Amino acid sequence: MNLNPEKVVGCILGLAVGDAIGRSVNGLKPEAIRQIFGNIEEYKDVRSIVGKGIKHYRMRGLYGAPTQCALAVCDGILLNKKKFLEETIKNFQSLQEGGPENYFGVFRSPESCLWRAVDSFAEGTETEPNLQCSATALFVFLSTPVALFHKRWSKTLASQCFQLALSFSSHPLEVVGTVLNAFLVTQFLGLEQGDLLSKRKEILQEAIEVCAQAEVQFEARFNFSEGAPKEKPTNAFSQTLGELIDQFEKPEKEVLEWIVNNSSLYYNREIKHASQGFVLSLISLALYSMFSEEKEFSLASILEKGRETEKLGALVGSWYGALLGAQSIPENLKTGLVNGKEIRIRGEALFHCRMKKDAKPLAVMETALTVKEAEEAKRYQPKVAKKIFKPVSVDFCEEEVENVPSKEDRAQWRKFQKEKTKSKRDRRKNLPNNIYSL
Repeated sequence: MNLNPEKVVGCILGLAVGDAIGRSVNGLKPEAIRQIFGNIEEYKDVRSIVGKGIKHYRMRGLYGAPTQCALAVCDGILLNKKKFLEETIKNFQSLQEGGPENYFGVFRSPESCLWRAVDSFAEGTETEPNLQCSATALFVFLSTPVALFHKRWSKTLASQCFQLALSFSSHPLEVVGTVLNAFLVTQFLGLEQGDLLSKRKEILQEAIEVCAQAEVQFEARFNFSEGAPKEKPTNAFSQTLGELIDQFEKPEKEVLEWIVNNSSLYYNREIKHASQGFVLSLISLALYSMFSEEKEFSLASILEKGRETEKLGALVGSWYGALLGAQSIPENLKTGLVNGKEIRIRGEALFHCRMKKDAKPLAVMETALTVKEAEEAKRYQPKVAKKIFKPVSVDFCEEEVENVPSKEDRAQWRKFQKEKTKSKRDRRKNLPNNIYSL
């Protein structure tokens, strides 16, 4: 296969672009996105809504944790392809160190599953499955640079992605989703523009087989015996993709309802929206968006769904980049992407399977970006209204005040003053002797 290097560069560049665009509106409901920003066709400035719709400041055009995870794997496999897992873990540990206040190391907008996974590496058990069981789709992006390095689907690629995912999460859907993402990236790399819809069913049918093999491997790895009770079925992805093939001819509203209902069958928490942070619903929604129609590089339709826009943008952005190439990404998105030059350098390195000498060290690069964002955030923190406490005067002689005579009546005024002085003297005489020792 004569692969165009622009497709490899486009995949990782599209991942970072989608991540950065989605990060600016991540967590917002669709209604809020329409009201505040309208269409999401570019990087958004969130300074005006920090504290109103978004809790923390996010630098315009800067990617977050999904791309950082992919870059950690990218540098690991380029440094040592035979021991890329060990190098990847070292990269994550280096990104965990230091960092500004209120950040997990130098990771930007990380989830709790990320710091739990990285913390567990200190125990030196990277070859064993990670004990945490998250399925938020964050670790799906680990397989993108591995797929770009191999460029073709193979058992070796599947095995590496399977082991890589297990090092971060032992949830079957997160593991299978990571393998599935690698398969899809290789398929989009080899697909010609204009063949997306005609090859849709074929790609999804092959994806079902890939998922089924990963699901069997997962069950074998964890020794599930026949008849043993399981909290949730492990064949969720293969079943979901089988049903997804029949959804494309239906109205979008019905498809979104199906994604919600289907995902709820395999998760302990109730799924109310297709764009919630659950790997099965997010990948299903991203695939539906990708295969619905032939179009140029555009993320507006997927980002308008709101909520987990960062991951949705990164997924669809990487797939469109692999399909259409870096040249299809609008120029304003490439120039507006913070650190876009280093992303392109790594894309070219993945194509040639070796790191370039002029590439910046990952930890140094990401530390500088996170510190810069943290410094900018200090200027745009929402102002907290100060509570003003008014002094309260306590009058112990309310009854006397009510009966204060007018100063014009000189006789009554002198009588009032004499009685007031006598009252104060009597109160002092009746004070306890040990009042200052209490």
